[in-house]
Amino acid sequence: MSKENLIPKFNLLVWLILFSLLLRFVTVYFIRDNHLDNEWQILVNNLANYKSYSFYTFDNQLLQSAYMPPMYAFFIYFVKTVTSFDGTNLVNLVIFIQIILSIYSIYLFYQINQNFFSDKLSLINSLIFSIIPLNIYSCGQISSINLQIFLSLLFLKYLILLIHKNKFGNIFPFSIISGLLILTRGEFLLIFILIIFFIFFNKKIKFINLIKILIIASLVVSPYVVRNYIHFDQIFIVKSLGYNLWKGNNQLSPPEGYGDFSNAKFNPINDQLDNLEKNKFYEIKRDQIFFGEAINNLRKDSFYYFKLFFKKIFSYYFIDLNSNYPNYYNLFHVLPIFLISILSFPGLFTFFQRNKFESRCLVLYLFLNLLIFSVFFILPRYKLIILPVQIILAAHFITYIMKRYGSK
Repeated sequence: MSKENLIPKFNLLVWLILFSLLLRFVTVYFIRDNHLDNEWQILVNNLANYKSYSFYTFDNQLLQSAYMPPMYAFFIYFVKTVTSFDGTNLVNLVIFIQIILSIYSIYLFYQINQNFFSDKLSLINSLIFSIIPLNIYSCGQISSINLQIFLSLLFLKYLILLIHKNKFGNIFPFSIISGLLILTRGEFLLIFILIIFFIFFNKKIKFINLIKILIIASLVVSPYVVRNYIHFDQIFIVKSLGYNLWKGNNQLSPPEGYGDFSNAKFNPINDQLDNLEKNKFYEIKRDQIFFGEAINNLRKDSFYYFKLFFKKIFSYYFIDLNSNYPNYYNLFHVLPIFLISILSFPGLFTFFQRNKFESRCLVLYLFLNLLIFSVFFILPRYKLIILPVQIILAAHFITYIMKRYGSK
């Protein structure tokens, strides 16, 4: 490509970044979280004040926690420690960093698109990803979703690089990012394992490189796993499988889940929770109660929860027809999300037919997210996890139709 052709592309990319940055600053000025809420506030405060990753306190005694994946809490704690900021100042700085991560995510998405489309279409897709209201709004939320999207796009970028070239310069960042994603979202462990073995069995990475990936990712996760073993005598990353399964599979669960176990309908659960011994195993025993209740629900009415599972898949891939979230049905949110989802669905088949192996990996990544998250529950912000792939699929379907029928 000549220097003259590079300059317009560079200028358009710079304008996209500047426009996206301004759009996010303006949006979060009016719509943003102003303080740490719920779990994040408790976890970060206990880390700062007592150097303890703890959520529950009984008789003024902090109990070590494994309820939430640790990455986002430690991210906020790191910002707090480095700057000594607190309260509103801490929240504002975290949101500022999230805006920067969101901007870089747009650039990462542009780089991923270049593996499948021209520079022009890659820029158009990146613009669409940038202006999706959910993507903009997420910057101002004290939520791990922004960090997860950033890491997920890094994961996809290095996954594609790894497929093309098994050098250590690709293996090392891919493995580090995978470990960080596991610490950000526990469900990602299964996605990671299935994808790396998929590319291994398709002979895209050598056995020795597979071992390197597993070792490096394990080293990233191991300090937290060792910490859990020391405190709980068990090897695990998080202990919320039971609660998340129950939240998405109880008699009051819509696709978004229902987690108010203080509801009178769940008095038997409350009785069991009240009788739990308040020791270091409290969270583990608590999660076992919810897991048992979820399994009982699935056994008693398997057909009902089987239908609910596919309802969650539909809500995740397209839109939730039963959402209770405020402003969910705002046209600025629903319309672009629904159009992209509709166009991406036939794109699944045209994209998968390509000879490029990385195309199949993206489709696999999409399906794994759909299937795994739908076992539990689907919050509106989860859409951002699969949206980049859906945009690529939608763009591929449109270009496929234009190439096939455009000249007729």
